[in-house]
Amino acid sequence: MTVTIRAKTEDDHAAVVELLTRRWTSPEILIEGEMIDASRLPGFIALDEDGEIVGLVTLIQRAREWEILTLDSLNRWGGIGTLLLKAVAGAAVENGIRRLLVRTSNDNLDAFRFYQRRDFRLEKIVPGAIDEERKLKPEIPMLGEYGIPIRDEVVFARAL
Repeated sequence: MTVTIRAKTEDDHAAVVELLTRRWTSPEILIEGEMIDASRLPGFIALDEDGEIVGLVTLIQRAREWEILTLDSLNRWGGIGTLLLKAVAGAAVENGIRRLLVRTSNDNLDAFRFYQRRDFRLEKIVPGAIDEERKLKPEIPMLGEYGIPIRDEVVFARAL
């Protein structure tokens, strides 16, 4: 499959909302008690040969670091996540950013593998963070893949 990566635009909004709702239950992502509309953030889209979205990454762009809020590939193990991550890292360096950050839940073993294989390092564990977020966003499931209870937030970071 040939994949094209490009910056997301306002014209992508409806498709981005649909993808985020399908993958995350809504475009609203909760971080440290703050609800963030990921569909309104900058990011990159992966498109297949037919122009269909097959991947998306959204970013919180801060002065000293960029945080990956969502990263989704609709074709797991096909290299789309890696292409999106490369686009983020390239744009970050072009903008003078030297650090990427990403958070995940303790059950997300696939994310642990993905990010560590791409030079991210385990930086912090926040015990009970997901339990607290669930009080504000009850649709967060209790169990993740592999039957692991979802409780804690895990932070990975990468120097660029």
